Amino acid sequence: MQTGSIKTRNTILLICYFLFTSMFIYAAVSKLMNYRIFILQMDRQPFPDKYTHLLVWSVLSSEILAAVMMMTLSLRRIGLFFATGLMVCFTIYIILVKLNYYGVIPCSCGGVIARFSWTQHLIFNLIFVAIGIVGIYLEQQFRRKMA
Repeated sequence: MQTGSIKTRNTILLICYFLFTSMFIYAAVSKLMNYRIFILQMDRQPFPDKYTHLLVWSVLSSEILAAVMMMTLSLRRIGLFFATGLMVCFTIYIILVKLNYYGVIPCSCGGVIARFSWTQHLIFNLIFVAIGIVGIYLEQQFRRKMA
């Protein structure tokens, strides 16, 4: 790999890490700032109410963990897989919502993202899944060339 392509690869990866970190920090902080609303929204999700607190803290912990992993040099690669996996899971959930699998349910996202329609959520998530796939591809490509 040439020096220019290494710089390009590193720049693209840094952008991927930055976008995921920013998005997950924003999502977690906005949910924590409106914690009671977040709990009420999670109560209205298609899962038994007895799991609400587990789901609330699982989502928040996962978002914070993904962001921390992206900011930690030694954990970035695994964090990229983790973050992309989260986005795939959230995207599958949105697809099921769009297919009316659960009936009508509210969004439990925080901040500006909470104002998205389900279609806008789907597009947003698909963009982040694509960002994750690009990042994983670049990481894997680099590792193969180094081996």
